[in-house]
Amino acid sequence: MVLWADLLLVSVPFTLILGGVASASWLLERIVGRSPIAGKPLLWLVKIISRLGFFIGILLMATGAIVWWVQPPSLSDSITQLLLVVTGIALFLKPIKDVRWASLTGLVAGSLCFGYVYLYIGLPPVFLGIESRWIYLAIFLVPGLIVYLLFKFVEDLLSFVGSLLSFKVTAITLGMLCVVQGILLFFDRSLYDFL
Repeated sequence: MVLWADLLLVSVPFTLILGGVASASWLLERIVGRSPIAGKPLLWLVKIISRLGFFIGILLMATGAIVWWVQPPSLSDSITQLLLVVTGIALFLKPIKDVRWASLTGLVAGSLCFGYVYLYIGLPPVFLGIESRWIYLAIFLVPGLIVYLLFKFVEDLLSFVGSLLSFKVTAITLGMLCVVQGILLFFDRSLYDFL
């Protein structure tokens, strides 16, 4: 664990630049694609980084958590930590913001409850004057609906935050700030010095 933490701390400038490229990849693909000087290899590199944005987001959040936890003197400014975490969240939520987590979670919860009662408890054909198939249906629907309603708020909140952070202007701004901060960290400087 300590080795990974040290490796992440040493690579903060590179991680910021990588996260910045992934966040601003929409703009970079347009610029590099129209440039006859840059060529196709650079365009492919930007596209690959863009496709790996989800995993780069996880890397940024992990690095941000370690920087926040360890608080090394060279990285103790809040701008580095904020950029790591916010850009990481933006890249992480971008591909998953449209997945209906509440529905999937409700379906799994209802299925687990139904499966448990059906396989381990079992009901007679008629229970309390009601056919067992209706009771099984209720056993599936009630927990599934409760879990769905509980997770729906979280799903809507994550979708809103993901949409806000993946908005092109926001993503490009975060990306450029990450790249500038990463470059400044190579010279033991920070955007915080200019505020």
